[in-house]
This record gives sequence, C-alpha cells and structure tokens, in this order.
Amino acid sequence: MGRKSTILWCFFWQTALQELVHFFRRHRYVLGFLAVLVLCNLLVLRQLEANQSAHVQMREDFILLHDKGENKATEHLYQLLVQQLPKLSDKALLDDYQRTVLLVDPKVQQPDNLVWKFHWAVRQHLNSRTEARLARALRLAEKS
Repeated sequence: MGRKSTILWCFFWQTALQELVHFFRRHRYVLGFLAVLVLCNLLVLRQLEANQSAHVQMREDFILLHDKGENKATEHLYQLLVQQLPKLSDKALLDDYQRTVLLVDPKVQQPDNLVWKFHWAVRQHLNSRTEARLARALRLAEKS
C-alpha cells in the first residue's frame, strides 16, 4: 500500500505542476501586466513618501537657518516653501502650521520674521481650502 500511495502522490503533484505551468503560459500577458501595474503603484507610493519627507526636511532646514541668522539662505528656502504650498496636501499644511505656531506668536505681526511670514502663508492656504470645502458641503447639502 505504501508504494501505491507514493506513486499516486507523485502523479498528483506532477499533474498539479503541469496545470500550474499551463496556467502561467496561458495567462502570461495578463499576469505580466498585473505585475507591472503593482510595481508602478509601489513606485508611485515611494515617490509620494519621498516628496513629503523632502518638504519636511526643507521646512526644518528653513527653521534652522532662520535660527542661525543665515538670512540669504533662509529667504531662498522661504521662496521655495511658499511655492510648494498650493501643491501640498491638507495634512502637510496642517503639519507646517503646527510646527510654525510653536515658533511664532500668531497674534503679533512680525513682517520681518520669515518664519512668521511662512506661518501666515500656511494659515492663508488652510483658510482658503476650508472655505472652498465649506462651499462644496453647502452645495451638497442643498442638493439632498
């Protein structure tokens, strides 16, 4: 009995392996397309994460340079950061707001302080996005 079951077992695995190879050969283009699609999605997610961490690094460099009194470099990073604001997510804007509110007094205007100016620009972008979201929500509520 042992030898028969071993032969049947080997036959079963050989048949299963042949079916698996046949499946891959039959669907190789679809499987290849799916593999490329998954790889592209992973690369896009990795790039998004890299962009976010680059922005955080630039913001922290901006704050450090401002603290050290490097005015020219701080001004350059300020310009770059302000140009990025429209493209940032709400979460990134909120992170920038929370980081800069610790460093400046938002109630006191300090137009010579670049960190305060950046904080003010972030606040303005957040307010404009909130107003746009509120208008969309009101239109949606009126429709239903």
